[in-house]
Amino acid sequence: MNKKNLLFVFADQWRGSAIGYAREDPVQTPVMDRFCEESVYCDHAFSTFPLCSPHRASLLTGRYPLSTGFFTNCKTGLSMRLQDGEIGIGQVLKEAGYQTAYIGKWHLDEPERNREENPASGALGWDAFTPPGVRRHGFDYWYSYGAWDAHLHPHYWLDTPDMIRVDQWSVEHETDAAIRYLECVRDKERPFAMYISWNPPHSPYDEVPDQYLEAFEGRELRLRGNVRADHLHHHTEEPVSGGREELMRMTRQYYAAVAGLDEQFGRLLKALKREGLYEDTVIVLSSDHGDMMGSHGLMGKHVWYEESVHIPFVVRDPGTKPHTCTTCIGSQDMMPTVLGLLDVPVPDTVEGEDCAPILRSGEEEPDKVSFLCACPGRALYLEEFYKAGMDPMRYGWRGVRTARYTYVMDAGYHPVPQPECLRYLYDNELDPLQQEPLDLKSEENKALAERLERMTVDWMKAQQDHFICCEGL
Repeated sequence: MNKKNLLFVFADQWRGSAIGYAREDPVQTPVMDRFCEESVYCDHAFSTFPLCSPHRASLLTGRYPLSTGFFTNCKTGLSMRLQDGEIGIGQVLKEAGYQTAYIGKWHLDEPERNREENPASGALGWDAFTPPGVRRHGFDYWYSYGAWDAHLHPHYWLDTPDMIRVDQWSVEHETDAAIRYLECVRDKERPFAMYISWNPPHSPYDEVPDQYLEAFEGRELRLRGNVRADHLHHHTEEPVSGGREELMRMTRQYYAAVAGLDEQFGRLLKALKREGLYEDTVIVLSSDHGDMMGSHGLMGKHVWYEESVHIPFVVRDPGTKPHTCTTCIGSQDMMPTVLGLLDVPVPDTVEGEDCAPILRSGEEEPDKVSFLCACPGRALYLEEFYKAGMDPMRYGWRGVRTARYTYVMDAGYHPVPQPECLRYLYDNELDPLQQEPLDLKSEENKALAERLERMTVDWMKAQQDHFICCEGL
């Protein structure tokens, strides 16, 4: 039996509501909408740790972010990267006979500036050239960079430190590279597995081609009902200036970038069809986390609200009947699920669940949940913890998303002697915008919260998470 190919496309900071098929945000994604109609549309997919590096570590290894040692992004001043001993999907598929490729943003390697002031690659800030070898975790063809947000003037590395600078929108350029790989680079006698990581619609929002912006210029967009345009701020309390006018401008740019993703995704599908690969390829469309875009007065990610944790996860598996899947799927489930769809054995190291049988059969697993977490990550707050001799991995928040409810324990982002751990319970069916947490003084709600907290604490203890709210339970 011939092995199926894999094309896994994921964007950065693209929320689950920003696809037309979801019927939530006023976006224009006709190609993706048709793809959803022909695929398994998973409307309960969640980023376990809504931040780039932690999700990516989980996505590729099938392990929980904290299990892989990620409590924040790979950034300057922190010795953090995906460790050599981690078994990723690239290695597994390579051993199974696949030719493997990775194109776009990696953000799983330690910044080179941590080791030397002027690296030969020219990498600055959080960026890094990842040399061939174990740190690429099984991906042979490599056209990538670490972390650098210059969407209109991106750069990449192949197998040498020579930086390749480009004057082209990164999404379009990476799609060009992927098509070139399909048409000219791969061995057409062997199956391939290719991951494409697009940076947009991640900020800076204004770095999007005019051709996509034109459709949104001057439009008064319908904002989500929980948007608070006054006093916008990040989860770390840093203010965002400009008010409603600035928010509207950024929202237009965000939606314009999503329209661009749609066009480039269409080019990939056409290339697969031209090469006669479409019916032999598992295609996954997803992202690493969402973007608040003003909801609850917040920008960015790293919080437990749906706009941050709910992500697209659309799977076209040849032979599987299109339908909507409502089973909760987390970051750590994606690697084993992809292996299941390719009929490749899942390594024993994996902590997530192979959801391929659920996707193929259409039989839901209503009791399956997705655990959620985040830790302090900004340098300013980490410095506070280190000065106080305290562990930032014990703070932040932890929670669980069931098919209906979200439950969160929040210890905050600052080291204080006896932090008050706040608790929130949301009914996402009756209150989809999460505007009114349920009253935990009610006996019914209190009993539900206690049950969800026990589940969350058991999960934390299993991965040796020393979150401060575990104590005394």
